[in-house]
Amino acid sequence: MKKEIPVVLLLLLLSIESYAQKNEGYTFGRITQQEHEMKVYPKDSTANAVFLFENGETKFYDGSRGISIKTKYYAKVKIFNKEGLDNATLEIPIYHNKGRSEKITNIRAITHNGFQKSLLKKENIFTEKLNAYWSVVKFTMPNIKEYSIIEYEYIKESPFKFNFKGWEFQSEIPKIQSRFYALIPGNYIYNRKLIGYHKLSLNDAKIKKRCFSIPGSSKEADCEELTYIMKDIPAFVEEDYMTSKKNHLSRIKFEIAKLIAFDGSVYNYTKSWKDVDKEFKTEKSIGKQLKKIDYIKKRLPENLFVGKSELEKAKGVYTYIQKYFTWNSKIKLFNAVNVKKAFEAKIGNTTEINIALINALKAVGLKADIVLVSTRTNGLPTKLYPVITDFNYAIARLEIDNKEYLLDATDKLLPFGMLLFKTLNAYGRVMNFKTGSYWIDIVPKKTNLTRISMDLKMTQNGNFKGTVLKAYSGYAALNQRKEIKANTKETYLNGIEEKRDGLIINAYKNKNIDAIDNPLKETIEITIESELKSKIIILNPFLDSKITTNPFKLNERSYPIDFGHPKAFQFMLKLVIPKEYTIKSLPENIAFKLPNNGGKYIFNVTQKGNQINLISRFSILRAYFIPQEYPYLKEFFNQIIKTQNSLITLEKI
Repeated sequence: MKKEIPVVLLLLLLSIESYAQKNEGYTFGRITQQEHEMKVYPKDSTANAVFLFENGETKFYDGSRGISIKTKYYAKVKIFNKEGLDNATLEIPIYHNKGRSEKITNIRAITHNGFQKSLLKKENIFTEKLNAYWSVVKFTMPNIKEYSIIEYEYIKESPFKFNFKGWEFQSEIPKIQSRFYALIPGNYIYNRKLIGYHKLSLNDAKIKKRCFSIPGSSKEADCEELTYIMKDIPAFVEEDYMTSKKNHLSRIKFEIAKLIAFDGSVYNYTKSWKDVDKEFKTEKSIGKQLKKIDYIKKRLPENLFVGKSELEKAKGVYTYIQKYFTWNSKIKLFNAVNVKKAFEAKIGNTTEINIALINALKAVGLKADIVLVSTRTNGLPTKLYPVITDFNYAIARLEIDNKEYLLDATDKLLPFGMLLFKTLNAYGRVMNFKTGSYWIDIVPKKTNLTRISMDLKMTQNGNFKGTVLKAYSGYAALNQRKEIKANTKETYLNGIEEKRDGLIINAYKNKNIDAIDNPLKETIEITIESELKSKIIILNPFLDSKITTNPFKLNERSYPIDFGHPKAFQFMLKLVIPKEYTIKSLPENIAFKLPNNGGKYIFNVTQKGNQINLISRFSILRAYFIPQEYPYLKEFFNQIIKTQNSLITLEKI
């Protein structure tokens, strides 16, 4: 049910909308009575701060060292509480290489407390070098308090035309209005697209005649004059089960496509995939490295070549490369890739290892290609036109009897045919140099099951003893193997005991810890001690596998829910109690389904004599859910948490 807005807030909301209509320009150093009196942002009463107005203006100009891009940035922010004070510390990134650098000039900033002004001093502006390519200009606004209004403005000058990436309308706090203006010479052609889920209030493009020229040339270029405005932009809140926020943040993205010089020369930066395929054949980090087949073939063991089925051959090659190489923790794609050097050292980056795998598969007569992908944190590559910098990872595609296998040999615990979770990001580009490159969907492994079975008996003193059997497959097995191997046995078991008061592990063993193509199994002998201070004993049967908090906390979510892969969890309990006790209460049974075959949850408890049988099953049957399905997922997890906190109550007769 929608809550009614109080009259005072409603009036403020109407005045803010009127203010947003008028405030398409700004006067630095001036605040209004309305801004001063604002104590909360009516459209998001939980906001710690809000952009009252944000403006960016980008123009091209001819500098001493060629064409540069100048962007003037302005922001006015109202801070509501202590949590919003973080918005008063600014970090502006600047890019540089050996010869050129971006620079920040004309910084000015004011803090308004009421109508009292505090100016930012030059000595409080710092530049910090982060690495060989990036630095940040940092400053903190002076005299910050609750309900302060801050204004800041600066000019960013860049000699890098490729760094003109556009404008981000959305941020971690809401914005009443964000405006971006650009004046782009007609001889600079940029591809552009609107990303995110919020519409522009204004999308205006027109031609400005003879607006750009360079010294020494009689020619003048017309300019494209662009104005984009977005209003009432909600805060972007990151939550679990999402890919990179770059996929969802409302923004305008620019990519340079073509430059037409005044002398008539044309430089194409956006090419067709056919052009890219030709270049990749001879590109040193990809094309040339994929030709090291003979080098790899001479170094493979002979048993990998002989009379097995193609699938068995492929598994043998995969296992050999996986065990032979150690990943150096570096993700490289278009530089520092040398397969021969990596093979000799037995250590390599992601692309070196997976190109070695592709060459080895080809060496034994199998059909394999490289696939360019983007990791989940890197964002989705565009399909509109080739943007090679969208990709940051390479995997292998194997085809046997018209069946596709996607492989990644960088992780020693990753089974054949599975990909690392970080690469489960919708689709990739297969670089086949004979027939041409093409897109493929990245479909995750569907069987990802955790199954727990507990067989307990209650003793006369109120303790519970028995056996816990656990079995894991798919990504559940991969994650559990990593946890076991990352700890000593003692540390691992202590971690289980610490999750449950009174739990003692008496014995432990596992099976298939290194047989990564098989399910991982654990057998645990346990005792659960209870304090027998009264006739009543309460037991929560869920040990170390409870979902304690709902990952979905927002009222609504504008971006998709992406689990990466389907998953399932199954818990079974058989509890035998002595005749001296009676069952006072049991949890209620429940069944819950997600729409569109998204998943299901079943919780069932039965009693037969002195035995209790409990079954809890939930499954997420799809990896991807649209925002409209968010409320159902939120309630789905609420039901799971509720039943996993349910108690079995026993009473001594």
